[in-house]
Amino acid sequence: MFTPAIFRRGLFCRFVLSAILSVSLAGVALAAPAAPQPDDSIPFFGGVKKNLAQQEHDKQTVAEAIRRAGSKQNAIDLVMQSGWTKLKSGDARTAIKYFNLAWLIEPKNPDVLWGFGAALNQQRKFEPSLKLFELARQQKPNEAGLLADYAYAWISKGAIGDNGVDQREASFAKALELLDASQKLNPRNPMLYSNRAMLRYFQARYLDAWREVDKAEALAPGSVDPRFLRDLSARMPRPGNK
Repeated sequence: MFTPAIFRRGLFCRFVLSAILSVSLAGVALAAPAAPQPDDSIPFFGGVKKNLAQQEHDKQTVAEAIRRAGSKQNAIDLVMQSGWTKLKSGDARTAIKYFNLAWLIEPKNPDVLWGFGAALNQQRKFEPSLKLFELARQQKPNEAGLLADYAYAWISKGAIGDNGVDQREASFAKALELLDASQKLNPRNPMLYSNRAMLRYFQARYLDAWREVDKAEALAPGSVDPRFLRDLSARMPRPGNK
């Protein structure tokens, strides 16, 4: 999965992020018992309208996050970094918590929509994932990495979520359209070729899949998921291998 450019700040970064998230999550318990509870593991806290105490806590959380990080932009970058790291490790639930915190800091940040979309796709919640990806694309139409991830969500829907050949073909066609657009913007992103390889795999075009794997590995050796390579090899041995 493509991950946007992020800051890396070592042990201090991890300490700050842990402290900020702890402060943020503590605020969920401030709601009165009878009030609907915002769920920090759902994008936008589940859409629950927060009471005054919760809104005030959000303000304090944002202020503390910015203070600890040194600036608003640093706070956003640090929290988004942690969200993508959690998502890459397979922990979409915690990733969403970090993306929610980033949304509190900057509600108009389209990268938050990108993160939400990727996390929901990992949870196989394809329809809301695709809606969020589309919103992100409307705000960042020329972001090659976003388009590659958006395509991956359509591939996932076609491979796992769709019923029937027509639905699958429509999803795969949408994915291919996005990958082609991504390639025009940045032909040196290995993930777009890796994603196209997966698309060709699910279309049973195994030779074409290997060609895309070669392109990805030429740009970034080791960038293609080894599990996918095993699955592809089981369908068709890698050309040139004896």
